[in-house]
Amino acid sequence: EGGIAPLVALVRDGTDSQKENAAGALGHLADGNDANRIAIAQEGGIAPLVALVRDGTDDQKENAAKALGRLADDNDANRIAIAQEGGIAPLVALVRDGTDDQKENAAKALGRLAHDNDANRIAIAQEGGIAPLVALVRDGTDDQKENAAKALGRLADDNDANRIAIAQEGGIAPLVALVRDGTDDQKENAAKALGRLAHDNDANRIAIAQEGGIAPLVALVRDGTFWQKVNAVEALGRLADDNDANGIAICAQEGWSL
Repeated sequence: EGGIAPLVALVRDGTDSQKENAAGALGHLADGNDANRIAIAQEGGIAPLVALVRDGTDDQKENAAKALGRLADDNDANRIAIAQEGGIAPLVALVRDGTDDQKENAAKALGRLAHDNDANRIAIAQEGGIAPLVALVRDGTDDQKENAAKALGRLADDNDANRIAIAQEGGIAPLVALVRDGTDDQKENAAKALGRLAHDNDANRIAIAQEGGIAPLVALVRDGTFWQKVNAVEALGRLADDNDANGIAICAQEGWSL
């Protein structure tokens, strides 16, 4: 941990290249290492990383967004601290207007900030984060689509206002398209997101069926990877919950009858 304090100092006060490289180094240290995540926060690393995401060069923004995402991974104290330091708005701005790598990293960071944290889910929506994430699911690179689908699923988790907003922003059709035609990780994340959108929301259950979501979810149950199957089974169960038309449609896909 002896190297963390000087790296934080460089992120705060270094030259442009020092800031860029130190942000990258902190991101590497935080990757999969919770002791380092805690130490970086304790050394005051979050505020200067947020400042780089807001005001840095393109490369600084890219590295700082990646570092914040890794600091937020499985660490709720850091998720709270990043939000308190004002990190959500500049990350949303990167998803909307950044370079491809900035968009990819910021979408991943927002997904991690939203994980098991409803205050952050609300804040991301209030900052306008849903529309640009939907746009990435629709038109992004493969990695952007994967990260944005995961972020939308986490925003929809136990938050009906966000479920409604994602549907209103047109998020259901591109998520269905990912379940049908995406990479393995895109399919896994999009199936999870559709299941969360369908949870306790009959308008979304109807919309997912109308967008053709049932057939590709059934196909994942039949032929998907383990986690694709898990997520698709959960999604189909939620689509059929209190919705007889969807239950009948799911059974028809499998040649069953109720």
